[in-house]
Amino acid sequence: MQLIDQSTQNQDSRQQKLALWGLLLVSVAPSVSVITGFALKAGIVAIVVFLLTKIWIFGLPAFWHLKVEKGKLSFSSPKNGGWKESVLLGLGMLIVIFTAYFILGDKMLKPEELTEILDSVGLTVAWKFTLAILFWVFINSVLEEYVFRWFITSKIEQLIGGIWLPIFISAGIFTIHHTIALAFFIDPLGNFIASLGVFIGGSIFSWLYLRYRSIWIAWVAHAIADVAIFTIAWHLVIGF
Repeated sequence: MQLIDQSTQNQDSRQQKLALWGLLLVSVAPSVSVITGFALKAGIVAIVVFLLTKIWIFGLPAFWHLKVEKGKLSFSSPKNGGWKESVLLGLGMLIVIFTAYFILGDKMLKPEELTEILDSVGLTVAWKFTLAILFWVFINSVLEEYVFRWFITSKIEQLIGGIWLPIFISAGIFTIHHTIALAFFIDPLGNFIASLGVFIGGSIFSWLYLRYRSIWIAWVAHAIADVAIFTIAWHLVIGF
């Protein structure tokens, strides 16, 4: 019995170490991409780094789960409901984002800085910006749910257990690269408010994932919130 208990403890310890390494390797990639693109305004280099980091954060979790941890393939099928809750929460975030913009936008945003950053990668042209928005809403946000909710939130849950602490820690990790990006075209007070909003949004997405165990349920709310954000970005960069 003692040998079995020791073996179980060793296995649990190994799984926790693997979870920690996977968490660390994936968590840093989004910030690398943002720093390259926003801080350095690196043009084509930013695009290359952006693509490489997307490949990294998309490929590594799957490789880690299937090959390192010997997990099973899953498409995170929504089997437990949650669509209504996700839509309502997404619409609530959309309303809050638009309200905050109409009340505080002129005081906090720096549209010229945002335009300069986007112009360096050609995204001040309407059709290119449209394609970028479609990518961010329908591909990038799915990727973020796959990475931040399925992989990162699950790894934190595996490491420390519970519900709310994994939710808040994963939301904090989700917020970091957004805060870095926002610093380049929003003043400090605006960045704090927007980052708080991202943190709350990340917490909602993580809660949806842990409750319904499907990235697609969390993605619906995420996509609706992104529609509000990119509508504002369009207004600032392209205009109506």
